[in-house]
Order: sequence, then C-alpha cells, then structure tokens
Amino acid sequence: MTKQKWIAAAVLAAGSAVATYFLDPDNGKARRIRVVERSGHLVRMTGRRLARESRYGLHTLLARARHLVARERPEFAEGRTLLDRVESELFRDRAIPHGRLNLEVEGTTVVLRGELDDADAMFKVEQAVRNVPGVTAVKSLLHLPGTPAPNKADALAATGRRRPRAVSKDQT
Repeated sequence: MTKQKWIAAAVLAAGSAVATYFLDPDNGKARRIRVVERSGHLVRMTGRRLARESRYGLHTLLARARHLVARERPEFAEGRTLLDRVESELFRDRAIPHGRLNLEVEGTTVVLRGELDDADAMFKVEQAVRNVPGVTAVKSLLHLPGTPAPNKADALAATGRRRPRAVSKDQT
C-alpha cells in the first residue's frame, strides 16, 4: 500500500473510533453533552483571557505614549513599595541569607545593614540591590564577622573600646 492509503486508513479508523465513542447507545449522549460543555468553557475562558491581555497591552501602550508626549521620566517607587520590590528581587536568590540582612529605604536610597561571611557575598548583595529598578543609591553598612559595622567603627575608636570578643568554653 502507498503512503496515502495508509493515511486514509488511519483517518478512517480514528473516525470510526470517535463515532463509536460518541454514538454509543449507553453512554454516548452523556459524552456528547460533556464535550459541548467543556468546549463552551474553553471558548469563554479564552475570550476572557484575550480581553484581559488586550486591555493590559492597550493601557501599557497608552502610558508609554503619555510619557513620550510629556517627555517626563516615569516616577519611581519610594518607601515601602521600593523596599518590597528590593526584598523580592534580592531574596529570590536562595544563596543570600535572609535573616542576616536588614534593609531600610530612605527616599530611593537603600541602606544595607548586617554581617556576612565574606566580601564576595557583600559585593553580590550590593550589586543585586543596585540592579533593582527605582534604586538610585545604595549605602552599605555590611561588615565581616569580628569587625565592627562601618557606622560603629569611628564611635568605638573614639571611646577607646573595641568590640568584645566571644568567650570560648575553654576559657571559662
């Protein structure tokens, strides 16, 4: 047999199977009703999704056109909105320790506080925060274990005190 005859035979067999499935005297009517209901649902959901996507695209296009016409820069988030954005972008990377960092926002400047294990981790955190849209500056008060925080070093030196060392079990 030729290739066309094989394809025709496969289509005929598939059509026969579908007809048998839907024209079954016992369950055929229920199967036909289910197909009609499911296809109606699929059409409704597709229509809603297309409407939602087209509204989003239209409003995005209008906002960008408004910025171009007004020649204004879009305003950046400040305060809690920017802090939430920075946290969600920063802590997406599971290698960054969540509990060892404290973030504050002053306008569009992000202040980083905390103690990290190495300088590479500190650099990685600073760069990740700088890459967040809306952050104009980063003030890093991060420090390594055993060293005072950058904002505390001058105060400790002025009083002549050093950071207390941890006492090990052997010394007690």
